Amino acid sequence: MSESADGTVGVHRALVAAVRTVFHHPVQMVAISVGWVLASIPLVTLGPATLGVYSAVASVREQGHIDRDAVRATLSNYWLDALLFSGLMVAFPALAVFYLGRFAASGSALAGVLGMVGFYLAYHAWVVFALAFVALAQGDDAFDAVTDGYRWSVERPVATVLVGVVTATLLVVCSVLTVALPLVFPALVAAFHTELAAQTRDQKEDAADAADSTAPTDRPVSGESLRNDFSATFRR
Repeated sequence: MSESADGTVGVHRALVAAVRTVFHHPVQMVAISVGWVLASIPLVTLGPATLGVYSAVASVREQGHIDRDAVRATLSNYWLDALLFSGLMVAFPALAVFYLGRFAASGSALAGVLGMVGFYLAYHAWVVFALAFVALAQGDDAFDAVTDGYRWSVERPVATVLVGVVTATLLVVCSVLTVALPLVFPALVAAFHTELAAQTRDQKEDAADAADSTAPTDRPVSGESLRNDFSATFRR
Protein backbone atom coordinates (compact mmCIF):
# COMPACT_ATOMS: atom_id res chain seq x y z
CA MET A 1 0.00 0.00 0.00
CA SER A 2 1.35 3.47 -0.89
CA GLU A 3 2.22 6.02 1.77
CA SER A 4 -0.67 8.19 0.58
CA ALA A 5 -3.24 5.40 0.90
CA ASP A 6 -1.73 4.13 4.15
CA GLY A 7 -1.76 7.62 5.66
CA THR A 8 -5.37 8.22 4.63
CA VAL A 9 -6.54 4.91 6.08
CA GLY A 10 -4.59 5.44 9.31
CA VAL A 11 -6.03 8.90 9.90
CA HIS A 12 -9.54 7.67 9.11
CA ARG A 13 -9.22 4.76 11.55
CA ALA A 14 -7.88 7.05 14.27
CA LEU A 15 -10.77 9.47 13.80
CA VAL A 16 -13.36 6.69 13.92
CA ALA A 17 -11.76 5.23 17.06
CA ALA A 18 -11.70 8.67 18.71
CA VAL A 19 -15.38 9.27 17.96
CA ARG A 20 -16.16 5.81 19.32
CA THR A 21 -14.30 6.61 22.54
CA VAL A 22 -16.33 9.81 23.01
CA PHE A 23 -19.55 7.92 22.26
CA HIS A 24 -18.84 5.13 24.74
CA HIS A 25 -17.49 7.38 27.53
CA PRO A 26 -19.41 10.67 27.18
CA VAL A 27 -19.36 11.66 30.86
CA GLN A 28 -15.61 11.18 31.25
CA MET A 29 -14.80 12.91 27.96
CA VAL A 30 -17.00 15.92 28.72
CA ALA A 31 -15.40 16.17 32.16
CA ILE A 32 -11.95 16.13 30.53
CA SER A 33 -12.93 18.85 28.04
CA VAL A 34 -14.45 21.12 30.67
CA GLY A 35 -11.44 20.58 32.92
CA TRP A 36 -9.12 21.65 30.09
CA VAL A 37 -11.14 24.81 29.43
CA LEU A 38 -11.10 25.82 33.10
CA ALA A 39 -7.43 24.93 33.62
CA SER A 40 -6.41 26.90 30.52
CA ILE A 41 -8.04 30.17 31.56
CA PRO A 42 -4.80 31.62 33.00
CA LEU A 43 -3.19 30.87 29.56
CA VAL A 44 0.19 30.21 31.17
CA THR A 45 -1.20 26.85 32.28
CA LEU A 46 -2.21 25.89 28.73
CA GLY A 47 0.65 23.40 28.30
CA PRO A 48 0.16 21.47 31.57
CA ALA A 49 -3.61 21.52 31.05
CA THR A 50 -3.16 20.02 27.58
CA LEU A 51 -0.83 17.35 28.93
CA GLY A 52 -3.44 16.51 31.55
CA VAL A 53 -6.04 16.05 28.81
CA TYR A 54 -3.85 13.61 26.88
CA SER A 55 -3.06 11.65 30.04
CA ALA A 56 -6.71 11.49 31.06
CA VAL A 57 -7.82 10.44 27.57
CA ALA A 58 -5.16 7.70 27.53
CA SER A 59 -6.47 6.34 30.85
CA VAL A 60 -10.06 6.35 29.55
CA ARG A 61 -8.93 4.55 26.41
CA GLU A 62 -7.04 1.89 28.34
CA GLN A 63 -9.09 1.53 31.53
CA GLY A 64 -12.52 2.97 30.75
CA HIS A 65 -12.24 5.67 33.41
CA ILE A 66 -10.08 8.66 34.34
CA ASP A 67 -7.09 7.52 36.38
CA ARG A 68 -6.51 10.60 38.52
CA ASP A 69 -3.36 9.24 40.11
CA ALA A 70 -1.83 8.65 36.67
CA VAL A 71 -2.77 12.15 35.55
CA ARG A 72 -1.23 13.69 38.69
CA ALA A 73 1.95 11.67 38.22
CA THR A 74 2.24 12.72 34.58
CA LEU A 75 1.76 16.38 35.43
CA SER A 76 4.23 16.15 38.31
CA ASN A 77 6.91 14.66 36.08
CA TYR A 78 6.38 16.59 32.85
CA TRP A 79 4.67 19.92 33.59
CA LEU A 80 7.78 21.92 32.69
CA ASP A 81 8.18 20.09 29.36
CA ALA A 82 4.52 20.74 28.60
CA LEU A 83 5.00 24.42 29.40
CA LEU A 84 7.90 24.57 26.94
CA PHE A 85 5.92 22.73 24.26
CA SER A 86 3.01 25.14 24.54
CA GLY A 87 5.37 28.12 24.34
CA LEU A 88 6.86 26.85 21.09
CA MET A 89 3.41 26.09 19.70
CA VAL A 90 2.49 29.73 20.25
CA ALA A 91 5.83 31.14 19.05
CA PHE A 92 5.70 29.70 15.52
CA PRO A 93 2.21 31.02 14.66
CA ALA A 94 3.10 34.37 16.23
CA LEU A 95 6.17 34.56 13.97
CA ALA A 96 4.06 33.75 10.92
CA VAL A 97 1.42 36.36 11.79
CA PHE A 98 4.10 38.99 12.41
CA TYR A 99 5.79 38.56 9.03
CA LEU A 100 2.53 38.18 7.10
CA GLY A 101 1.39 41.42 8.74
CA ARG A 102 4.60 43.10 7.62
CA PHE A 103 3.99 41.77 4.11
CA ALA A 104 0.42 43.09 4.06
CA ALA A 105 1.57 46.51 5.30
CA SER A 106 4.69 47.00 3.20
CA GLY A 107 4.46 44.47 0.37
CA SER A 108 7.99 43.27 1.18
CA ALA A 109 8.77 40.05 -0.65
CA LEU A 110 11.14 38.97 2.11
CA ALA A 111 8.45 39.45 4.75
CA GLY A 112 6.04 37.43 2.62
CA VAL A 113 8.51 34.56 2.25
CA LEU A 114 9.33 34.57 5.95
CA GLY A 115 5.62 34.63 6.74
CA MET A 116 4.95 31.58 4.57
CA VAL A 117 7.94 29.76 6.06
CA GLY A 118 6.65 30.64 9.53
CA PHE A 119 3.20 29.33 8.61
CA TYR A 120 4.69 26.04 7.41
CA LEU A 121 6.80 25.71 10.57
CA ALA A 122 3.76 26.48 12.72
CA TYR A 123 1.66 23.83 10.98
CA HIS A 124 4.41 21.23 11.18
CA ALA A 125 5.23 22.10 14.81
CA TRP A 126 1.60 21.73 15.89
CA VAL A 127 1.44 18.18 14.52
CA VAL A 128 4.82 17.27 16.00
CA PHE A 129 4.02 18.67 19.44
CA ALA A 130 0.53 17.13 19.48
CA LEU A 131 2.15 13.72 19.07
CA ALA A 132 4.83 14.73 21.58
CA PHE A 133 2.11 15.44 24.15
CA VAL A 134 0.77 11.93 23.56
CA ALA A 135 4.25 10.50 24.12
CA LEU A 136 4.73 12.52 27.33
CA ALA A 137 1.42 11.18 28.61
CA GLN A 138 2.77 7.67 27.93
CA GLY A 139 5.89 8.36 30.01
CA ASP A 140 8.45 9.12 27.26
CA ASP A 141 11.03 11.77 27.91
CA ALA A 142 10.71 15.17 26.18
CA PHE A 143 13.55 14.69 23.69
CA ASP A 144 12.32 11.29 22.56
CA ALA A 145 8.75 12.59 22.38
CA VAL A 146 9.70 15.44 20.04
CA THR A 147 12.09 13.42 17.87
CA ASP A 148 9.56 10.60 17.48
CA GLY A 149 6.85 13.10 16.57
CA TYR A 150 9.14 14.76 14.03
CA ARG A 151 10.13 11.40 12.54
CA TRP A 152 6.47 10.41 12.26
CA SER A 153 5.61 13.62 10.40
CA VAL A 154 8.58 13.31 8.02
CA GLU A 155 7.90 9.66 7.21
CA ARG A 156 4.16 10.31 6.67
CA PRO A 157 3.77 13.66 4.86
CA VAL A 158 0.28 12.86 3.60
CA ALA A 159 -0.91 11.81 7.05
CA THR A 160 0.68 14.94 8.53
CA VAL A 161 -1.39 17.15 6.24
CA LEU A 162 -4.52 15.11 6.96
CA VAL A 163 -4.03 15.39 10.72
CA GLY A 164 -4.09 19.17 10.45
CA VAL A 165 -7.07 19.14 8.11
CA VAL A 166 -9.07 16.78 10.31
CA THR A 167 -8.22 18.74 13.47
CA ALA A 168 -9.25 22.02 11.83
CA THR A 169 -12.46 20.42 10.54
CA LEU A 170 -13.33 19.17 14.02
CA LEU A 171 -12.74 22.69 15.34
CA VAL A 172 -15.08 24.21 12.74
CA VAL A 173 -17.80 21.59 13.29
CA CYS A 174 -17.66 21.96 17.07
CA SER A 175 -17.68 25.76 16.73
CA VAL A 176 -20.81 25.60 14.58
CA LEU A 177 -22.44 23.40 17.19
CA THR A 178 -21.32 26.01 19.80
CA VAL A 179 -21.78 23.95 22.96
CA ALA A 180 -19.68 21.12 21.51
CA LEU A 181 -16.60 23.36 21.40
CA PRO A 182 -15.97 23.45 25.19
CA LEU A 183 -17.69 20.14 25.96
CA VAL A 184 -16.32 17.82 23.28
CA PHE A 185 -13.55 19.31 21.14
CA PRO A 186 -10.55 19.12 23.54
CA ALA A 187 -11.10 15.48 24.50
CA LEU A 188 -12.07 14.44 20.96
CA VAL A 189 -8.91 15.92 19.44
CA ALA A 190 -6.74 14.39 22.17
CA ALA A 191 -8.37 11.00 21.53
CA PHE A 192 -7.74 11.40 17.79
CA HIS A 193 -4.04 12.11 18.30
CA THR A 194 -3.76 9.32 20.89
CA GLU A 195 -5.21 6.80 18.44
CA LEU A 196 -2.72 7.89 15.76
CA ALA A 197 0.18 7.33 18.14
CA ALA A 198 -1.26 3.97 19.23
CA GLN A 199 -1.41 2.81 15.61
CA THR A 200 2.26 3.70 15.16
CA ARG A 201 3.23 1.76 18.28
CA ASP A 202 1.21 -1.25 17.12
CA GLN A 203 2.86 -1.16 13.69
CA LYS A 204 6.33 -1.07 15.27
CA GLU A 205 5.49 -3.98 17.56
CA ASP A 206 4.08 -6.01 14.65
CA ALA A 207 7.21 -5.30 12.59
CA ALA A 208 9.44 -6.34 15.50
CA ASP A 209 7.45 -9.56 16.00
CA ALA A 210 7.66 -10.33 12.30
CA ALA A 211 11.43 -9.74 12.32
CA ASP A 212 11.84 -12.04 15.33
CA SER A 213 9.77 -14.79 13.72
CA THR A 214 11.81 -14.72 10.50
CA ALA A 215 15.23 -14.39 12.14
CA PRO A 216 17.40 -17.52 11.66
CA THR A 217 18.06 -19.54 14.79
CA ASP A 218 21.64 -20.16 15.87
CA ARG A 219 22.77 -23.58 14.72
CA PRO A 220 26.16 -25.17 15.30
CA VAL A 221 28.42 -25.51 12.28
CA SER A 222 28.74 -29.13 11.11
CA GLY A 223 32.41 -29.31 12.09
CA GLU A 224 31.64 -27.94 15.52
CA SER A 225 28.84 -30.47 15.92
CA LEU A 226 31.22 -33.32 15.04
CA ARG A 227 33.78 -32.05 17.52
CA ASN A 228 31.13 -31.92 20.25
CA ASP A 229 30.01 -35.48 19.44
CA PHE A 230 33.63 -36.72 19.47
CA SER A 231 34.30 -35.00 22.83
CA ALA A 232 31.22 -36.55 24.33
CA THR A 233 32.23 -40.01 23.06
CA PHE A 234 35.83 -39.62 24.25
CA ARG A 235 34.68 -38.58 27.74
CA ARG A 236 32.55 -41.70 27.95
